[in-house]
Amino acid sequence: MNSNEPEQSAAELRGLLRFAQGLGLDEATVREIYEAVGREAMATGAGDDTRMAEIRKRMLARAI
Repeated sequence: MNSNEPEQSAAELRGLLRFAQGLGLDEATVREIYEAVGREAMATGAGDDTRMAEIRKRMLARAI
C-alpha cells in the first residue's frame, strides 16, 4: 500500500464533493460511487485517470 493513498483518497473525495454540490448530489451518494468504482478499478487494473473519469460520469448520470 502506498503511504500517500489516504491523503490521495481524501483529496479526491474533497474535489468530488465540490463537484457533487453543483450537481445536487449528497455525500453518501458520492462515497457510494467512489467506493464502487474503486473496487472495479482495482479488479481491472484501471489507472487513476480512468477511475476518476468513470466516477464523474456516474455522478453526472445520477444527477440527471
